[in-house]
This record gives sequence, structure tokens and C-alpha cells, in this order.
Amino acid sequence: MPNAAKTVLVLRKEMAQLLVSEKTQKSQTEPGCETPSALRSPWVICTQSEEYNSQQSLCNATSEGPLLRNPGNNDKSRTPRLPSSAEVEFCLSLTQYESGSMDKMANYSFRNTLEGFADPHTAISNISQSGLHNALHIYMNGSMSQVQGSANDPIFILHHAFVDSIFEQWLRRHRPMLEVYPAANAPIGHNRENYMVPFIPLYRNGEFFIPSRELGYDYEYLQEPALDSFQEFLIPYLEQARQIWPWLVGAAVIGGIVTAILSSLILACKKKRAGTSPEIQPLLTESEDYNNISYQSHF
Repeated sequence: MPNAAKTVLVLRKEMAQLLVSEKTQKSQTEPGCETPSALRSPWVICTQSEEYNSQQSLCNATSEGPLLRNPGNNDKSRTPRLPSSAEVEFCLSLTQYESGSMDKMANYSFRNTLEGFADPHTAISNISQSGLHNALHIYMNGSMSQVQGSANDPIFILHHAFVDSIFEQWLRRHRPMLEVYPAANAPIGHNRENYMVPFIPLYRNGEFFIPSRELGYDYEYLQEPALDSFQEFLIPYLEQARQIWPWLVGAAVIGGIVTAILSSLILACKKKRAGTSPEIQPLLTESEDYNNISYQSHF
């Protein structure tokens, strides 16, 4: 079974265990809401952004409710089911990180397909449906489906760790150069050289467009066999060669054509020169005339 499929099954199993425990914690008077005594219930804060904006006030979290979950009772016309391992594999097969403007309308974009705004079977933008990453947020039908408070649900960490592992698989499979990450025309704050604020210390977006091992962590199911020191020494050079091999092949082809043309011109010049030069006489006469020659002089 492919690694992606195994991970999907593990994710579903862990989610199922969480959801089973949720059923015993639901409030009898408020469907979809955990009881105030539940372990995770106090985590959600500042989710009512529209209300705070209308009141022109800051959130102090005193009036926020407990963590909400109502998995599976979401709008089926938008998200009929959870993502499948086949959809994950299709997303991983896309070769372009970004195919145009960095937004919801991008087609054949790995980024937009993984995010969930493009169809996970065709990679064509379809904002009326929610796939892959977005699908789970919608499926949970509670705090996870609210942008403002979704990170307060512990499932958020599990979900986004898996999404990051898909991104890691894509990086290892396609090994893109940093230049494929948009340097311009992305939403505000999302260009390659933009800083990821308000996080401290400050890092640029492009600094995270690298394999996870270079950032100090790895995924167990993605770990590769240990390499000896000689292989580790060669890998950077082999990677550089892999990235420039189309240019090397093109240069070799052009060089071969130029060499063939020059060789043809040189041979043509030699033949032309040989045809116009005076005939060179032999130093000795032919063998049959040699005996008729007399060395006696006549005065």
C-alpha cells in the first residue's frame, strides 16, 4: 500500500477515536457543543469576528463558548465526504507548484489543489466545492470550520501535520528550485521575499520552501535509508546536475551541430585547395625508363 494511503488510514483511525470520545461529551441541550467540563471545551476564543468588527471592539474571550464539533453533519453539496488516498496521490502528481496567479482560481496548481479550491481529480478550480485540506475543516462542522478559531481544536494540529507531510512528499518527489515559488503577484504577505508576520523571529516565505529535514524535523513514514558519507557528499552535486541537465543536453546538441558544420567546411576547403594546386612531379622516373638513361655527357 502506498505511504500516502497508509497515512490517510492512520489519520482516519485517529480521527475516529477522537470522534467516538466526542459523542460522550456532547451537551444534551445544545447539539454540536461539548459540555463545559470537557477537556478541550475552554480552548476556543475570539471566533466571532463579525460581531467584534460591528462593535468596533477587541475580543477579551470572556463571552466565547466551548469547543464546537458536529462531524459529518455538514453541507453535503459542498463537501460530500472526506478526501481519499487516490485524491492525495493525484495532487502529488501535479508538477507545478503554482500555475498562474496565487489565488483560488488557479488551475493545475499543486498549491491550490492541496488547499482545496481545485478539484482533486482534475486540478481545475471549483470554489463551490471543498476538497483535500478544506474538506476536513468543513466536515468537522464546528470550530474547525471557522477560520478565526479552527486552530483551537486539537484536530487542527493533526490535520495540518498531515497536510505538511503531503507538501513534504511533493518537495521530495519533484525537487523544485526556489524560483518556482512566486516572487510577485501573490496575495499580500505571500510573495517569496515577504516576511511571515507577526511571528518572531521573522522569516521569509521562501525560507520554508525547502525539505523538512533542513528545518530540523522529519516524518517517520517518509524517512529514507541512511546514506554513507560519500553518498551524502555527492547528493548536492547530483541534484544540481539534475536541475540543469536540460541545459546540458541542449548545449551538447548545439555543440554537436556546430562541430559538424565546421568539419564539413574544413573538408570542403581542403578538397577545393587540392583541386587547384599545380601537379607535383615525382623525383624519380618510372621504373621502366630508368635503364634507358645515360650518364654520359656529349660535348
